[in-house]
Amino acid sequence: MIAQLALALLCLVAAWMPLVCLSLLKGWSWSRTLCSWRLTFPTLSFSSHRHREISSESVSRPRLTATTFSGQCCTHPHHEQECSELNEDDVKVLVSHIDETDGGPPWKLMMERSTPTLTYQAWYRDPPLGPTQYRTRTVFENVSPELLRNFFWDDEFRPQWDNTLIHFQTLRVCPKTGSMTVHWIRKLPLFCSDREYVITRRIWESDSGYYCLTKGTPYPPLPRSKRPRRVDHYYSSWHIKSETTISVKPRNGEQHKMASEVLLFHHEDIGLPREVVKMGVRAGMWSLVKRLHLGLQTYQMAKENDGSPSNYALMANITTKIKN
Repeated sequence: MIAQLALALLCLVAAWMPLVCLSLLKGWSWSRTLCSWRLTFPTLSFSSHRHREISSESVSRPRLTATTFSGQCCTHPHHEQECSELNEDDVKVLVSHIDETDGGPPWKLMMERSTPTLTYQAWYRDPPLGPTQYRTRTVFENVSPELLRNFFWDDEFRPQWDNTLIHFQTLRVCPKTGSMTVHWIRKLPLFCSDREYVITRRIWESDSGYYCLTKGTPYPPLPRSKRPRRVDHYYSSWHIKSETTISVKPRNGEQHKMASEVLLFHHEDIGLPREVVKMGVRAGMWSLVKRLHLGLQTYQMAKENDGSPSNYALMANITTKIKN
């Protein structure tokens, strides 16, 4: 969530244009086209829930391009480390963020917002070196952890709520661990150039929920260019767990409802000053969260009407078990 906000909104704040700042508060709207495809691995075969098959070559659209997996698939057990640069040490780092034992400066509250079905809190902190770090807590009513896990992993659906994403490509997958390396390009408005990401990601599962880790990674087969500018410093990881809330109704008494909590930790260096980034985050964060929530509701209804998961959602179901 923070990644989208930093990319789509912050350049406008830097321009110091009143009309642009007003646009920030109202949010940006770009046209986009959702693509789907079939991925075939040595041991797995996935079919898109949209029931359309697209060539395994790169596919271009006016505002969105999607390229399917093109051959690097690790299946041998000894290749697990090669497949994923993420391991249990990365999970321990995320746990230290959750427990606030990471040795970083104290978190400062940025905002608290809520709706009848959503509770949101956000904090930030400025370490001595590097970009501002963000921590958010979001509680979604009537949503399962599994649905949230799939939603956040689903690049195929993501353009329906993340309107900065103009290219996504699967570079490498591991059917054994579920780890993926993906390539993103995000469109920035006005005078700012696009940003490029090469991200490795993997999900661990424990009794307390799902640990979803994503961070930037080198990928020599994809050479960097001057444009779009590649974001090397990127970290975005979260913990999803279920919890029960109590809703009091005058006639029915107390009714227990299912809810899921997402704790997100995010920081990235997109090449803009800290204070400019924080201004943009404050200006547009809540609007972004509401748009994300609307996308989640649409995703939930789509899954209820069509039970076929997307390729990315199927990959999200391949998790690594760990102890609490």
